[in-house]
Amino acid sequence: MEEQVIKILGDKHQDWFYMAKSFGVSDEDANELVQQMYIRICGYVKDVSKIMYNEEEVNTYYVYVTLRNLYLSNFHKAGNKTIYIDDLPKDVSEMYSASKSVNDEKEHFDRVVDKIESIVDKWYWYDKKVFNIHFYDKMSMRKIARETKISLSSIFNTLSNGKKKIKEGAIQEYKKYRDSKD
Repeated sequence: MEEQVIKILGDKHQDWFYMAKSFGVSDEDANELVQQMYIRICGYVKDVSKIMYNEEEVNTYYVYVTLRNLYLSNFHKAGNKTIYIDDLPKDVSEMYSASKSVNDEKEHFDRVVDKIESIVDKWYWYDKKVFNIHFYDKMSMRKIARETKISLSSIFNTLSNGKKKIKEGAIQEYKKYRDSKD
């Protein structure tokens, strides 16, 4: 069965590559992440039902989480503590897209960042702390869960709800910023 799983995963290699690219890494780093994902899944996952929904369908979300955790782990190991817009998950970083012109775009960009910070500032302390640890300290959800003894589902739900609040609350500033780029 293991050989069949490897073959099925390999058949979707291009999908995994683009998934890794969505983290804002180079082609070389995306390929490296995918190779690490193969090793991690084949070496550590004993229960095939985590990887496969059935004999032919891959659990894409499981692969995504594995890639994302590898990305965060690699970033954290590199000792990087500064957050860059391109390092955020794509759905959040799209709101922030890095500005190209110095004046008007930068002003609108700063407003987007200020709006996001004001939204996060109003959150309950727990939500704010989980968000900051995940995005600023570059700690994976699994590592947060392991180190804090908080369930992974609680951390996932907190971050998911937080991203929704950011999207809803900062959409006007983001639209102004996007319009300033045109």
